[in-house]
Amino acid sequence: MSSSSTGATVPLFKGGGDFHRDLKALVRERLTPSVRRRGRIRFYAKAVTMFAWWAASWTFLVFFAANWWQAAIGCVSLAFAMGGIGFGVQHDTNHGALGKRAKWLGLSLDLMGMSSYLWRERHNHAHHTFTNVVDKDGDIDQLPFARFAPDQKLHRFHRFQHIYMFALYGFYAPKAVMFGDFHAIWKGPNWHVPVKRPRGKDLAVFILGKAAMLSWLLFIPMIFHPWWQVLIVAFAALWVLGIILAIVFQLAHCVEEADFTSEERMIQEAIENGPREWARHQVETTVDFGRRSRILNWYLGGLNFQTEHHLLPHVPHVHYRALSPEFEALCVQHGVRYNAHASLTSALRSHARWLKRMGQPLPGDF
Repeated sequence: MSSSSTGATVPLFKGGGDFHRDLKALVRERLTPSVRRRGRIRFYAKAVTMFAWWAASWTFLVFFAANWWQAAIGCVSLAFAMGGIGFGVQHDTNHGALGKRAKWLGLSLDLMGMSSYLWRERHNHAHHTFTNVVDKDGDIDQLPFARFAPDQKLHRFHRFQHIYMFALYGFYAPKAVMFGDFHAIWKGPNWHVPVKRPRGKDLAVFILGKAAMLSWLLFIPMIFHPWWQVLIVAFAALWVLGIILAIVFQLAHCVEEADFTSEERMIQEAIENGPREWARHQVETTVDFGRRSRILNWYLGGLNFQTEHHLLPHVPHVHYRALSPEFEALCVQHGVRYNAHASLTSALRSHARWLKRMGQPLPGDF
């Protein structure tokens, strides 16, 4: 829902329509109880592997790394392990895809230093409802550093963003851990993407999560190593993690093939032609990549099947690869534009081209 300039309330979306109905029917048919049971086993096996990878990387860094190159290897390994937990464990569980029994695994995001409460508020509610809608989807709002959408303000320095943003992406994780979550809580309902401030149990989990992360990442290592070395290694690991997380999410939405709009344009469109079909909007603002790669699918927790995920967030990611061909066929049947890159490389190139395009001024911009 939103409001027009006349003060009247204007719905931005209508239901998913026949396309969404047929998709849900397909899922019910394909994901039988036995298929779901095998999927849960695969999910938990991956979760154990990711946590073991994280623990082994941390142990190597704290107790065995003896020089700078060993520490560098440990940093990269730790960053990829943390990313794997974010992609393949917390993402599903914080969407409720594994049910209430697995909800506690969503706290793995807090263990990594980022708030699962804020994730659910901002990602599940805002991003998954208003994908690529300027002023409604906080995931595409990185101003003033980056301009991801045509309706965002253009600055002169954005003409270089296709060069500098790949380095700045590294600050995504350190910022979220040390400042971003606190800023979101401080702003709360007054932020451009409003969030409810955590209270009670949610606030306690937020505080304990930050304390736990600072303990394993900083305080315990400082018992065994000089403080300045620990700070360098911790920042390096978070910086690599930031690049991994930011790029993966940008490849699904901030590429040439994805649609963008704004709240203002959607209101005008709804007044003139009626509200958008929500399911169609999700597909046409999202792009899959590397669907044939078993390695990407395993590590990214199905986030290379973002289109399927946006319409089926309560379905565990382990099923996306099998559902994808029929999902694409259903899109063709209903005249919905389905977007996909064949590889990770082609998606990266598309993102870089989109950054460059969004940094170019049009006549009258300055």
